Amino acid sequence: MLPYLIALDVDGTLLDSRGTLRPRVRDAVRAAVAAGHHVVLATGRRWVATRPFARDLGLRAPCIVHNGAVAVDPLTDQPVWKQPLPTEFVRQAILKARELGVSLFVHDLEHPHGDRMLYEPGARLPRASWFFEAGRLTQEVPDLLAWLQVGAVRILVRDRYEGAEAFHQWIKARWGDAVRVLTGPDLEPDIYAVEVSDAPVCKGWALERLAAHLAIPVERVVAMGDWDNDIEMLQFAGLGVAMANGSPAARAAARRVTVSNDEDGVAVVLEELLGGVGGGVGGGAEVGR
Repeated sequence: MLPYLIALDVDGTLLDSRGTLRPRVRDAVRAAVAAGHHVVLATGRRWVATRPFARDLGLRAPCIVHNGAVAVDPLTDQPVWKQPLPTEFVRQAILKARELGVSLFVHDLEHPHGDRMLYEPGARLPRASWFFEAGRLTQEVPDLLAWLQVGAVRILVRDRYEGAEAFHQWIKARWGDAVRVLTGPDLEPDIYAVEVSDAPVCKGWALERLAAHLAIPVERVVAMGDWDNDIEMLQFAGLGVAMANGSPAARAAARRVTVSNDEDGVAVVLEELLGGVGGGVGGGAEVGR
């Protein structure tokens, strides 16, 4: 029988509300891997912030990071793909951010995983510890246009709402559907974020690409997530599962809603897939109904 391809969002899904990998979830994921299934992480995080979980769980199949713009083989630490933004968009975005006076961060395509985040002097830096713990992967440069020789996989603008939204409206008017935009409040109060990737990039696009790479038919694809950036992934999968703590849109997009991330929702589904319902992995067909 063909293995499952099981894609797990990280924050709000794999991890509980405290950002912890709970023991039951860890055991269930490891059991799925040991049974021969392709378990992957699908996250908006950088690989540097995803790698520890992939290694802890013993994952072997490529993981999706940067919301789909990059996939990395956890066994070799090498990229499987990197989807760059249009070069001219990157150039114009840097100039527009300067004009508007908003803080722009570029995920550098030259870095193997797209993890290096570059910014110019005066940028409004995140207060979160991950930003400073990233060390050399977070770097101030005097001139982004002069520094970027290869391109970018992702751009992030984070600033006060008025400035960030002005940047968003410029993208809509000037670039339309040529790029993909995610917007929303930042984790810090009064800060708004605008994230830009190449037009096709999303977790659903990446999961479809990965399924083809692994020769797994869609009916053997399982995806679990909790937020709006998981919607396309939940819709693509043969079985899309949203967490009870998920956004209304994510829950509406899923075929099933499991219990919350604080109640081991990922483990509940995986235990059923691995034999708790209907016997063996074939029980997964029942889980989706």
